[in-house]
Amino acid sequence: MRAKFAATLMAGLVWNAFCMAAEPLRFSASSSWNMPYAKFEGDKLIGGIMFDLARSLEKQMATPVVFVVLPRKRLDAASIGGDIDLRCYLTPLWTQIPEQFTWSGRLFDITDVIFGAAAAQQPKDISDIPHGSKISTVLGYSYPALEANFANQQLRREDTIDQEKVMLKLSVGRTPYGTSDVLALDWYKRNTPRHRLSNWTLTFSRKDFQCGIPKAGNIAPARILSALEAIKKSGRIDEILRNYR
Repeated sequence: MRAKFAATLMAGLVWNAFCMAAEPLRFSASSSWNMPYAKFEGDKLIGGIMFDLARSLEKQMATPVVFVVLPRKRLDAASIGGDIDLRCYLTPLWTQIPEQFTWSGRLFDITDVIFGAAAAQQPKDISDIPHGSKISTVLGYSYPALEANFANQQLRREDTIDQEKVMLKLSVGRTPYGTSDVLALDWYKRNTPRHRLSNWTLTFSRKDFQCGIPKAGNIAPARILSALEAIKKSGRIDEILRNYR
């Protein structure tokens, strides 16, 4: 028994020593993220889907992860400047510099929906929403599937600083409609029993959750891509998601 314990301890020490000697993976996090994607304590990322994904990469790559938390609008500059090695919860449509990244494949699906305040009528289509209706959105977020509706003023975009504030605005009656991805909306409803939001949703977009590896980063893209693929094949990503559903 003692020999087994000693062997386990030694293996752990060797792994820790290897990690300490390895170049860290600088994993970016947007300060505008909310649960279930990210939980912050001050300016430190301490939980959520992104935290768990990063820790899985740390183990898979035997490389320590360092979180770089920045405002969303500074992430492109940090990517070009070589200040980060990995950006996840990203698609080529969400950045102005998609050519500066090596892109992972699909890790899981993101479904974007319109939802309403409790009293809002359920639309069968966006055209059923009263023309000129205000819809809460996140400042700086791109909504390609809704751009035509913003342009013709079918929907009037009203920005707020993050996804949770979108839900709050609808809960207090500030706007009749809002946008969210299903994971974030379901999380908010489960953890806010008196949310005063509609039971219906209207899907307007489905896309891949991807990671972008900045070409200016310090770690070879092939190494990160291999680790992401291994984590996906192992079922670890599905396991992480189940913890937040």
